[in-house]
Amino acid sequence: MKKVMNCIAVDDDQLSLKVLEGLIAKTEMLHLLETFSSAADVANAMRNKDIDLIFLDVEMPEMTGLELIEVLDKKPQIIIVSGKSKYALDSYNYDVADYLLKPVKNYARFLQAVKKAYKNFEKEAAKEADDHVFIKVDSLLLNFNYHDIFWVEAYGDYVKIHTNQKVYTVYSTLKMVEEKLPKDDFFRVHRSYIVRVDKIKNVDQTNLQIENKIIPISKSYRHSFFERINTL
Repeated sequence: MKKVMNCIAVDDDQLSLKVLEGLIAKTEMLHLLETFSSAADVANAMRNKDIDLIFLDVEMPEMTGLELIEVLDKKPQIIIVSGKSKYALDSYNYDVADYLLKPVKNYARFLQAVKKAYKNFEKEAAKEADDHVFIKVDSLLLNFNYHDIFWVEAYGDYVKIHTNQKVYTVYSTLKMVEEKLPKDDFFRVHRSYIVRVDKIKNVDQTNLQIENKIIPISKSYRHSFFERINTL
């Protein structure tokens, strides 16, 4: 069974909210949690609710819809619902799923926008499901989120996994750990080091820096490493 998207609707026009409520009620893949007449109230709600999709107006008092997107730490799928087309180009700079013009009368067009958001939602859910690995530390299997790993370092018959919280010492080889890590995110730069690429602060020809750690780039990995990273 497909997962339903929890959604909210944000608009200072009560009539527009009622229209959205009716459209959402007809759509099986949506569950409406709440409606808001102010974008300023949504930022607090996001901390306390599991929200997957926001139907969002642009022009509202206190805070516009686009300003709300900017301050959200965790951005769900967003469908802009506005009475003006002039914000459409700007809204796509915020990676919104779709842009609907008021009044939203065409259910087919509404459903098309929801399906776009749902497809993005499914991709994100699949990505999150693959974002962790269980690694045996002492007698426990610990769940590591890949995003929390900064670098992995060979340490005799062990490896040290450096995370944003602490360093874990694991009985394993660097090669075995390398095989478990996603190749799109991690790169072997030395016989003793694997690094998470998006954690790198700076690079020169022989070293890179993550946090306060200087990590050598060996000659055998140098060419492929510089081909791997994006440079201007």
